[in-house]
Amino acid sequence: MTIKNISTSIFLFFILNIPTNAQDRALLIGIDKYQNASNLVGSKQDAKDMQQFIKSVWGYKNHQIRILTDAQATRQAILNAFDNWLIKGSSRGDKILFYFSGHGSHTNDRNGDESDGYDEFLLPVDFPRMIIDDEINARLQHLKGRQVMIVIDACHSGTITRSIANPTIKVPVFSRLPKLTRGLYVERDGFIATQQNIIAYSAVAPNQVALVDVEKPYRGVFTSRFIEGIKNKRADNNKDGKVTHAELLDYIRRESQAYCDRKPWQCRLGKLSPQLEAKPEMLAADISTWKVSRDNNQANLQISVLPNSRLKIGKSMKIRIRSNKNGYLLLFEINSKGDLMRLFPKQNKRRYIKARSTITIPDRFYGFKFITGEPIGKGSLIAILIEDNISKYQNLIPKAFTQIPAKQATATLQKLTQQLNRSARWSLSTIEYEIVR
Repeated sequence: MTIKNISTSIFLFFILNIPTNAQDRALLIGIDKYQNASNLVGSKQDAKDMQQFIKSVWGYKNHQIRILTDAQATRQAILNAFDNWLIKGSSRGDKILFYFSGHGSHTNDRNGDESDGYDEFLLPVDFPRMIIDDEINARLQHLKGRQVMIVIDACHSGTITRSIANPTIKVPVFSRLPKLTRGLYVERDGFIATQQNIIAYSAVAPNQVALVDVEKPYRGVFTSRFIEGIKNKRADNNKDGKVTHAELLDYIRRESQAYCDRKPWQCRLGKLSPQLEAKPEMLAADISTWKVSRDNNQANLQISVLPNSRLKIGKSMKIRIRSNKNGYLLLFEINSKGDLMRLFPKQNKRRYIKARSTITIPDRFYGFKFITGEPIGKGSLIAILIEDNISKYQNLIPKAFTQIPAKQATATLQKLTQQLNRSARWSLSTIEYEIVR
């Protein structure tokens, strides 16, 4: 194996096991106050509940979530967020969640692609403007390679423009009766077609109305059961510690029926039958582990090599690092042979840097210069910022960090980062350099 291949393999280990550029995203919509349609209660609360849920259970961070409620949720704002936030802001392998709680309805098919003669649509706050299923489908085509989940808490009735309406009854998206397979998997025209990378939940079957739980604070019957089924593992029917999509759908259906049994006056327009659209093999997948990738550069660590990243042997070099957060800085080098060395701080000392500050290594306190030497070839610099007290992690930084052979480097880095992933607030940034003759 060549020197270049050794260096590349360790660098790829770092990139693949410590994702630094995860762009997992969520777009959450909740509308109670409509301009030209009957108002609702609970949809805005649904969006807030979903926000808290995906943060606590699926690991989303605030900067990975975009939430639009009431006046913010116009047609243009929703589509702009879908285009720029979900599509352009993500890449292959990322997890994407689109959640909507509010009104939905249908209109005559505009392009002949619906077997039932209707296009389904979501109602933004500025209805009669609408977001038609064809527009959503076209955008989903640009999310290929991502893992996409669609969750819709809406339904259809003929009363959306009445000035006086029941604020606990939503209007649905779908209008065509689905074909059920084994009572779980749904095939239908409308909103989205079944695709490899997409899972879609909806609150009710076609021609049913979705309801708001009248127990205060108001929230959707479907959304609240969706969350509690996963978060509290109430949907784990076989008690194996997992919540599969099949179990979750079965749980939401049972709980929806139980709600109607307790409040038959609210369900006088019919029962509630939540739906799932997914590839059949996804039914056994564990939805409770649909966690996002960790974003390991929330401090926006920036690292650069001076005078440039291609250096002649025997020349001096400096490393410049900037952070947007306070924390303890560690700087490592993996040379072209794969050996690992801690460059900063020296020995077992600590170095705290302040937010929005830039430091240059070596500085006047460092004691000596960095002079490039053997081995020639490509290497990597790895900067880690730990926002928490670093003392509890000191025992994870071996005393031999002054020089670790390639055979031990991978295990050492893995041990350190695994522990940081468990409990620390930390960021990581890397840069490649090359030493030439």
